Amino acid sequence: MFQLQHPQIRPVTTAHLAQTMTLLNQTVDELYEQIQKELTNPALELVEEHRCPTCHRVMPNGGMCPVCSRPSTQAGDEPVVFVSPREDFYPSSSGSAENIPDEPLSPAVEDLPTYVLRQIVSDLEADDRKIAAYLLTHLDEDGFLTVPLNDVARYFHVLPSQVEQIKKVIQRADPLGVGSYTPQEALLVQLDVLSETRYVPALSGAIVR
Repeated sequence: MFQLQHPQIRPVTTAHLAQTMTLLNQTVDELYEQIQKELTNPALELVEEHRCPTCHRVMPNGGMCPVCSRPSTQAGDEPVVFVSPREDFYPSSSGSAENIPDEPLSPAVEDLPTYVLRQIVSDLEADDRKIAAYLLTHLDEDGFLTVPLNDVARYFHVLPSQVEQIKKVIQRADPLGVGSYTPQEALLVQLDVLSETRYVPALSGAIVR
């Protein structure tokens, strides 16, 4: 003969829950008497304070909330600024604040070819922009050109003189002299641009050469 056992779930009433239920069933007068009775304990002290029902700040006696009663000065068309915590910009799997750097967010660094091409793109034709981009991608870490102009001309099936003109446009961009083959050539470009706005001694070019 098998005996079937049916599990039963019975609520367990703790002492704290029983006390809470007792207080909830009391009237206002009974609750007041209960508080006065508990205050006979010398370890307890009654602190009378008024709190704002909106922000829960302590209000002065007989006064109004210093924050919620402040008149709003924000106009209807004034933009609302939302400030997000720094953790939103630095997601971390652990959620720890140790991975958040002390310095503020810095803008992305633009590389030299992109910086120069952005300056000269409006001065070039559509086909010349491709050649300029090709030249700029062949700059070394110091900004000097590393590919011969004849090779570029053969690659794009254009005259070397056309590539030379594009190279001159690049050299007059910021920083002046970028796209030159040597430091001397870059200095000569800088002297040439400087001579357009101020006096440059005639021997300056000879000294650089």
